[in-house]
Amino acid sequence: MKNIKSIISFIIMSLVFVSCEDHGLENVDWLQEPTFTNPLKITLSGEEIVLSKDNEEANAITFTWTPANDRGAGTSLTYFFRMDIAGNNFGEDAAPGTITTITEEIPAGVFTKSYTVEELNSLLLKNFKRLGGTVTKLEVQIIARVENATQFQLPEVAVSSFSVTSFSPGPLPLFMVGDAISGGWDYNAGKSLPEKTERTIYHFIGDFSVGSFKVIEKPGNELPSYDPVEDNKIIYNETNPKTAENVFKVEQAGRHSFYLDIDQGTYVLGYAPYENVYMVGNAITGIGWDIGKAKPMTWDSKNPEVFVYTGQFDAGEFKLPLELGNWGGKNLMPSTNGVILKGEATDDPVMLLMPNGQPDNKWVIETSGEYELTVNPAKMTIALKKL
Repeated sequence: MKNIKSIISFIIMSLVFVSCEDHGLENVDWLQEPTFTNPLKITLSGEEIVLSKDNEEANAITFTWTPANDRGAGTSLTYFFRMDIAGNNFGEDAAPGTITTITEEIPAGVFTKSYTVEELNSLLLKNFKRLGGTVTKLEVQIIARVENATQFQLPEVAVSSFSVTSFSPGPLPLFMVGDAISGGWDYNAGKSLPEKTERTIYHFIGDFSVGSFKVIEKPGNELPSYDPVEDNKIIYNETNPKTAENVFKVEQAGRHSFYLDIDQGTYVLGYAPYENVYMVGNAITGIGWDIGKAKPMTWDSKNPEVFVYTGQFDAGEFKLPLELGNWGGKNLMPSTNGVILKGEATDDPVMLLMPNGQPDNKWVIETSGEYELTVNPAKMTIALKKL
């Protein structure tokens, strides 16, 4: 078996060596940037574009390019259009998840690309994250990739740039309708969904009933709506009426957080019974037992069921008041006094609500250090992780 593998390897290496000899790799001209008497050229219909909401359907800009040069018998060319903010180098050096480059393969025989005012403005706001009224310099690139060549040939590339001023399209009011939020399915009586980032992020915190609801654009109309699908995604629905599957469901009455991101196509709906959770005790560095200076934990609308604090803890005791400056207010406490948290799997995760802070049960941290404390009032659990 070893002999067979050796023979196969020798044959492969021989083929590579012969190929290199045949094509003469000492002549590396084919690896250089192609130069032609009439190179690929891109032309723009304008270099300083000002977009206006009053003519969203009008053409904003057109890019036209010449056919690239023939690269030899049997070859063909595939064209790609790319656009990005000037200086981004078309995403070549961007970190993963930060690339904003738009790349589009152009159909055969097409040598032009246009954007309407609405399309270009939407790209600026959503893809490039530029605010309305901002002047942005964009670069465009046409790449003519060589296909079916006997050996690799670098593509012809043409680059140009232009400046464009975007506009703010104005707010997009959304409304929540359903027996879980507005008392019924009267589409004229929806509750407003607060708009945090124009036409993008919406967030509501308030009381919900057990039931379901939809998010609609126009009072009095079921459609269009933003409907939930799998994995906390949303889709824009213009045609399908309400069913038991395309509504947001609330399974527990009480205070909830509802977060909607249209650009990302995601939502988060979670039970969030308390507005704040504080930490107080001699285990809380720099705070001690001063209830007026109790340290707040961090809450995130994208993970609404939990409060988190990461930092230094001292050896000592602590508890979790829900109100600042009130020893007799609601507290989250262990079921018995002196429950030790070590940041281990054997820690007792149970947490109880003490309406008036009694009995005065406390958690204990035995060793000072950096920890991450996670409190989940929705599930009434607590967890400490040593960092």
